[in-house]
Amino acid sequence: MQCIECGDELLAERAELGYQYCTKKECQVKHHKGLTITAIGLNKSADTFIVGDQEEIRRRAEAGEFAKKDSGLGINYRTPQPGKPPKRRPDASPNRRQPARRPWTSEQEKIVRLYHGMGLSPRQIVERARENTPRLGITESLAVEIICSPPAK
Repeated sequence: MQCIECGDELLAERAELGYQYCTKKECQVKHHKGLTITAIGLNKSADTFIVGDQEEIRRRAEAGEFAKKDSGLGINYRTPQPGKPPKRRPDASPNRRQPARRPWTSEQEKIVRLYHGMGLSPRQIVERARENTPRLGITESLAVEIICSPPAK
């Protein structure tokens, strides 16, 4: 085989790879068609890079392969068609529960959390509370309930 530009003999290796021109700078400049690297931006992720010739990328883009896809599957977020009333989603919890009333006073909670913060067990908390604040009537089960509940706001 011979180079289509200068007519010199083409290396067998280049001919096997499908090249029709040699490696001289003049022939490379005139006939080399490099691959195009195109970055496709995607939502909430890194870009996707596509390697291919310009014609292939143009053809794929025109076919809509790189267009933004409709990701709202199953979600009715578009405006309703004329003449149709918009669909209403039923309320997820029609009977909203009020937060449970705590069966202890803020003073009881304050004392239990104070002693618990000191590293005392519920039994030790009750003993200490009977000595220092007997009027609060803190029991072991009440101390456990208070310790296991989230702190009052």
